[in-house]
Amino acid sequence: MATRESIENMVEVAKRKMETAREQLEQANQVGYQPNDEYSQAQLGLEEAETEIQKLMHSANHQQKDELHRLHLQVTQVLNDMILDHEDLGEYKQQ
Repeated sequence: MATRESIENMVEVAKRKMETAREQLEQANQVGYQPNDEYSQAQLGLEEAETEIQKLMHSANHQQKDELHRLHLQVTQVLNDMILDHEDLGEYKQQ
């Protein structure tokens, strides 16, 4: 069974990674620059968070699974935003 501490740690890590990703998204949208290494690292961080969430889900109780599922949805939303914005910025640069 996943410990409460491991769930809390995962939530905090994921929130930090989402905040970093949102900052990178905001910068990319404001300036319209081609995503750089920091953008890619933020995206990779979200992918790593998703992997860790999935690992914890296997040993979580029902209440923890609910919390992890909500966290997964949030991480996925930010990750999708990054992917779509990256594609949009790439198309903008080609025009």
